[in-house]
Amino acid sequence: MAEAKKIVILGGGYGGVWAGKILEKRFRKDSGVEITLIDRKPFHTLMTELHEVAGWRTEPESVQVHFKKIFGAKKIDVVLDEVVSVDFKGKKAVGKARSYDFDYIIVGAGAEPE
Repeated sequence: MAEAKKIVILGGGYGGVWAGKILEKRFRKDSGVEITLIDRKPFHTLMTELHEVAGWRTEPESVQVHFKKIFGAKKIDVVLDEVVSVDFKGKKAVGKARSYDFDYIIVGAGAEPE
């Protein structure tokens, strides 16, 4: 049997979560595909709601949705790590905790709220 195709998603923002949900739905029943989402934090921040926090109308935690709630028991492995470099030719993302081999990569690491 062939080795599973590995898809790595860097970042759990809107782009990373959207990509993860679409890919998980597409490959849900395909045991030959492994999907890993890597983010520094265990939650997605609802950026469109940050004005509520800035206006002191809600707590910061109320605009954070944990990846376990987003993906639940879906076929997506959420890993907490900070990727510091990507070797695109060697198909390896290097994190502070470990390295991640991939066949395909989605780079969605971007914004940082203040």
